[in-house]
Order: sequence, then C-alpha cells, then structure tokens
Amino acid sequence: MKFTVKTPVIKSFCARISSQRRWVICLQASVVLAFLMFVFSWSNTLCVHIPALMWFRKDACKIWRNTDPDGSGPYSWWQKLCLIEGDWDTLDYNCKDVRLMGNWPVCFDKPYGPLRKGKPCIVYSFGIAYDFRFDDAIAYHNCTVYSFDPSMKMRDHRRSRRVYFNRIGIGAEDKDDFIPRQDSYATSSDRWKIMKLSSIMKSLGHSPDMVSLVKMDVESSEWPILKNMMDENVIERLPQVLIEWHLFTDHPPRSQYEELLDNYKRFQQLGFKKFWMRNEGRNHWLPKMETQAETAWINSHFKPKG
Repeated sequence: MKFTVKTPVIKSFCARISSQRRWVICLQASVVLAFLMFVFSWSNTLCVHIPALMWFRKDACKIWRNTDPDGSGPYSWWQKLCLIEGDWDTLDYNCKDVRLMGNWPVCFDKPYGPLRKGKPCIVYSFGIAYDFRFDDAIAYHNCTVYSFDPSMKMRDHRRSRRVYFNRIGIGAEDKDDFIPRQDSYATSSDRWKIMKLSSIMKSLGHSPDMVSLVKMDVESSEWPILKNMMDENVIERLPQVLIEWHLFTDHPPRSQYEELLDNYKRFQQLGFKKFWMRNEGRNHWLPKMETQAETAWINSHFKPKG
C-alpha cells in the first residue's frame, strides 16, 4: 500500500483560506502531518513500504533486515545496497598467513600468496593518492610493483628498485580523455588516460598468469572495471585481489544497482572469497545512502600453471 500527498491539492486548499489565517492553518497542518509521519515511522513494516518515513530513522538497512530477515525480493535500489554491504560483513575464507603490507593485508597461503616458487612476484596497485605504504611494503618482499594513479601530479618514474609509478588509470575501456567523477581527487577540468587491465598487461609485456596480485581503490570506478575484467576473462586468472568498494550518493547511478548486484554475485561465483574487510564509512539514512569498504579476496578456483 502506498500513501501519497499531492502538493497541488494542499496549495489549492491553502489558497481558499482567508489571508489572515492561511499560514497559521497550513503551519498547524504541516506540524500534524510531520507528527503523524514520525509516529508511523516507528513501524518497521510501514517504513519498508513507505521509504519517505525512513527520514525519521537512522538505519534503513537494519530496519529492513529486522522486517524481512529472509531478504525476499523484488528489491529497491537501497535494498540492493544493503544486500551488497551485508555481504561485506561476512568472511568466506580463513587465511592462515595474513601479513599487513602497509595499509592492506595480503594472504600468503599457498597457492594464493604472491610468492610462488620459480615465478616472479608482480603486483599491480591502482589508486595511490601519494600513499605508497602498500607498494613499498610488498616490494620489500621481492615483488615488482607497478603503481598507477592518473590524479597524481607527477611524471612516470622509478620510485625505487622495485616500484614503478605510471600516471595512467585503470578503466573499463581504453581512453585518452576520460572525464573523472569530481571529488577531492579530480576537478571538472581533469582529463585522464585510462586503460583496461588487459591493455595495461599487454603494454608491460605481462599475461594474467604472470600477475600475482591486483589492488584497486578507484573511487566507484571499480564497478564497470570489474565487469570488464570478467567479460575479458582476466580476473579469474588472478590468485588474489584487494578492492575498495564505493557506493556513493551520486555514483554509480541508482538505475544501475540491479546490474551492480548481479556483477558482484558473478564475481563471487568465479570463486573469489573474502578473508578480510574494513568498514570505511556507512550512511543508512534515506534518501542519501552511501557505503564504502576495503576487502581482500583469494581466488579459490586458482590453479597455478607450470
């Protein structure tokens, strides 16, 4: 059941009232309406069916889970956000040898760890923001690290013996004038060069089987990039990936949440299992919901070649 209040009806009603009492009566009506909405908002069932009532409550996801613990569909955009976020809170793999590399953990369990006998350790790190803690730490373990970030104002260079910086970004396509989402890392005038993961590997003379680990923190671009990596059968050949997920208020568009949820499930069906998660901020207040989390995954279907 849905309740709607048509603004033109209220305006027409207020216009018929004498000018002396018009605003007093309209104010009283608004107060009464707000009070009734506040009272009704404490019914979890009504909140789920009338999302406008969620404005009075702080945690839409919690209300929905308590009302519908089985999570039966169909789902609205914000319920899809709750489903994805809820999965982040559940770990699927118990890594026996977790080592902190700067600000990210890496699983060294065989065969998923970056160090494999007779194989070079090659790591791709996307999204640096002038913070090379992860890159420097894993390079200390004799890994060659390729660091990528188009937002940093510096030229391509060799940072150290095993760390190479490249001022390009990962994307779902190859493009020289990509327009990034405006945030603290990008302005409206920025134009970046981006490349698909498969194109970056080709430019560096690597195949997916040669790469030991990919880390990605790309401010909500991970969703189309993930789809591209799955479509091109690249990600399934990686033993381990580290991803920071972003669902911002303004991006990705809410109309894409069905596809996001489907691609997230598809990623898991390829065999990827979480061994670590860190909450990076959540807002469950409708209508401006958003969430972020850092996650670490091993590919349980990975079988080393050679």
